[in-house]
Amino acid sequence: MQSRFFWKLWPQGERRFWYGAALLFFASLIFLWFSYFQGLDGILTWDNVQEQKVVETNVHIFRLGPFQLQVPAESYVVFDYFNGSVLTPNTTASYIFLAVLAMGLTVLITVISTMERFWFLVAMGIFILLLVALRLEVLGLVGQYNRIPIVVVLIVYTVPAFYFARFAAHVSPGLRLLVFATITAVLGGLVAMLSSVEQPFHHLAVTAYAPALVLSVLFIILVAHEIFAGFLFITSRGSSKSLRHFCIISLIYFANLVITCMYRLELIDWNFVYINLYLLLTVSAVLGIWGFRHREPIYAGIIAFRPAGAYFYLALGAICFATVGQLLGNTNGPALEIVCDAIIFSHTAYGVIFVTYIFSNFILMMARSMQVYKVLYMPNRMPYFTYRLAGTIAMLGFVFVSDWHAYIYNGMAGFYNATGDLYAQLGNEQYAQSFYEQSSHYAPYSNRAHYALGTMKAAQLDFEGAQQHYAAANLVNPTPYSLANAANLLSWQGDTFGAIESLRLARRQLPNSGPILNNLGRAYTATHNIDSSLVYLSRAKEKTVSKDAAETNFFALVAAERIPFFKTDSTLSAFGAGAPSTLANALALASLYRDTLRQDIRPLANTMLNLQTATLLNNYILYHVRSLDTTFLNDAYRLAADSVNASYSEALKATLSYGFYHQGNVARALQLLAEQVYLSQAHQGKFNYIMGLWALDQGDPERASSYFTYADTYDYKDAKFYNAIALTEARSPEALAAWYVVSTGPDENQRAIAASIQKILMLPVQYALELNDAEKYQFCRYRLDLPDSALFDRLANTFENANYKAQALLDRSRRYYQAEEFIPAIKLFQRIAGLELTDALLYDDVQHFELRMLAARRELRALAGQINKGVTFDYRRPLEKIFYTALLSESNGDTTKARQHYAVLARYNPYYEEGILAAADYYRRHNPKDTRPYTILSEAIQVNTNSYRLLKAYAEEAWRQGLDEYAANAEERLRAIRR
Repeated sequence: MQSRFFWKLWPQGERRFWYGAALLFFASLIFLWFSYFQGLDGILTWDNVQEQKVVETNVHIFRLGPFQLQVPAESYVVFDYFNGSVLTPNTTASYIFLAVLAMGLTVLITVISTMERFWFLVAMGIFILLLVALRLEVLGLVGQYNRIPIVVVLIVYTVPAFYFARFAAHVSPGLRLLVFATITAVLGGLVAMLSSVEQPFHHLAVTAYAPALVLSVLFIILVAHEIFAGFLFITSRGSSKSLRHFCIISLIYFANLVITCMYRLELIDWNFVYINLYLLLTVSAVLGIWGFRHREPIYAGIIAFRPAGAYFYLALGAICFATVGQLLGNTNGPALEIVCDAIIFSHTAYGVIFVTYIFSNFILMMARSMQVYKVLYMPNRMPYFTYRLAGTIAMLGFVFVSDWHAYIYNGMAGFYNATGDLYAQLGNEQYAQSFYEQSSHYAPYSNRAHYALGTMKAAQLDFEGAQQHYAAANLVNPTPYSLANAANLLSWQGDTFGAIESLRLARRQLPNSGPILNNLGRAYTATHNIDSSLVYLSRAKEKTVSKDAAETNFFALVAAERIPFFKTDSTLSAFGAGAPSTLANALALASLYRDTLRQDIRPLANTMLNLQTATLLNNYILYHVRSLDTTFLNDAYRLAADSVNASYSEALKATLSYGFYHQGNVARALQLLAEQVYLSQAHQGKFNYIMGLWALDQGDPERASSYFTYADTYDYKDAKFYNAIALTEARSPEALAAWYVVSTGPDENQRAIAASIQKILMLPVQYALELNDAEKYQFCRYRLDLPDSALFDRLANTFENANYKAQALLDRSRRYYQAEEFIPAIKLFQRIAGLELTDALLYDDVQHFELRMLAARRELRALAGQINKGVTFDYRRPLEKIFYTALLSESNGDTTKARQHYAVLARYNPYYEEGILAAADYYRRHNPKDTRPYTILSEAIQVNTNSYRLLKAYAEEAWRQGLDEYAANAEERLRAIRR
């Protein structure tokens, strides 16, 4: 215990000095780690930029064969995004560094004054070089920009040092320290008062860069082997297998050193937890307090450990920590490269040689489990000097392998960074820019200088120059600030997709950066990619730095996602908000989670809309899109159509179309969007895109393709991709060409899908049996026609996955059903029975298709029985329930209710063939002279132009009405569809 707390045995004066030096040592170490964890925040801050933009949310998701498609809708929200600030030098870190350096040098000169003769001269010469390297002449003390100030300073320090060493050796270290501390304090005061330059201490922090860096590297080398020495101390204290234990723990540690070293040399880039180099330095330095004491036999001829050697070690360590802390505090990357390489190279090189030194001298003692640590520095074979020489050679080997020129260039770049900071702090932007350019020249891949230049260029509106510097900054050592600013530049220039790509790359490089995640979420809102937008925003909410911004944007951006995170109502209550804009954003959020808001929201209360109330109405419609009644929709339409609300009419009518669509009134929804396509000057692509998705949802891929073609004309979102899907669903010969276009696009996922579909479309039939289940399903859906029954049966029997098999059978059964070939449709459907389905949506589709066939055959008792077994009708099937209710009401004699339902079926959805046909048949049966059946069918085929069943019914009705020419044209179209 006494050896562990050796200073307790010292005289009180020496012990106080020790405590002071130790306090400086550990305070500097704390400063290093504070700067480390502070990171870039020491010189940069995030500027919050507010922006009002359109945000999208998905109101409808449907499955189409192997694809799951999403129908987006717009919400209007206000949200924040991050932009990196102008670089502000961390003067506090610089002043702390300078203070510790001054105190450390004061301790060192005190220690030097205790040395004798030769070693005093050598140490004093080194100290003089350090003072000269400070270049005090740049301060212009009393107007002197020459060597006179440094000469005076040298005299002030060397004279008392020489006096103590030669004539007053008996003076205690404490008194000596007091003398030199007084000299240092007086000189500091003179510098503050008599310097001709502004911020003289900042100048000194810059000029002290080089000597402090050299001292730091020397200290790092000094302690490089201490961890191995620590292992030896631990394993040789009473252990019966000290050699084995030492070998094992040293091997593990050395392996990690080698891996980290290879990583620094860019030989590997594994997904591996590498050793934290600053932690490595910390542990080595702390262990070195006792290790340096144990080394006293080596340097005893120069200086005794008690007390001067201990003070020397603590002072040098404090200088090292303060230097590294200042470099970390100012994020001086090039200089930190030197420090990091010095740490890992020295620990690896000196470490392996030190192990050799141990085995060479003490392996027999270790084998006998003797306490080797007590004689560690009393070698009997390999001298300690040999270890140091060999370690130096090994370390130099690492340096030369990694290109020694780079260290000179990094050193120069680090100095120019510090000088640029100085002039930036002085407000001399021209000089600062010049020095940053010098730094970027010596360290072309350094982030710091390029970031500073990027912000300067951006402030000068030189966006091209700024982008070049940000690109260089992000090439090797990207930071969240430079990555965010590079993307923001693209966004400000209108290159939203470029900004997204930039942020996506940034996310891959810094996956845990809250601002990057927040900005990426914000950027995706500009392209209406709602899923990606809120995924990243929700991640940003988990990060401290972006938490406030993400919470501010919670209702705005999270509304674009489907990740259950917070309850909307409880979050709204926690915010205590009731303004229309906040309620609007909360509605957008609630629409995702399908939460119930307890707020009493009345969006139609204001007949004259403003931005906030219009947004509230817009988001209210989207939130309640699956439950709005006809009365509300009509009232909202009248409000949107009012001339006083013309500024919001287009957006509100487009949003109202979603309400009509989910009510089942597809005809009205398409009519509204078609009107907006005609009237809109800026959103034709968007409206065609939505109608294309709706057409796909309704099973009309030919019309969907025409919509997507128009959308693609305006380069809207993924129109090319969805057009390829539509053409594939339509079995068009143009599908292959469309997929080729997708395969050359920028989206990696879409390229993969394109490759998969192209394979299916071009595959020779004889190879179909070799496909996996997913590919077989696609082959059945897109390659096999109804006459290909034999091949389909062969493929169906080879499915291993019950879901794929059932889906293939269901798809083919539907095709027979639509062609009015009910017997093969029923046979295929019956083959689904007995399959164990795990896909809930598929099981639901199977149940409802069974209802369709029962209704088609008018097996109403069985239909009612199946419905009563618990079949549910969700928002995707608003008209099916009306249809079955109409049939059952009619069979029960409730003609009033049946007529009401048939009136809805007749006009709501031309794609719901059963409803159209049943309504026409109902009116025909109840009044053979009624022209409504013809009107219903003719209006339906104007929209649903490729329906075989509707065309057939229309042709028959046209013949019945005596419209022979129309009937003939319809039959011609029927023959074309059959072909």
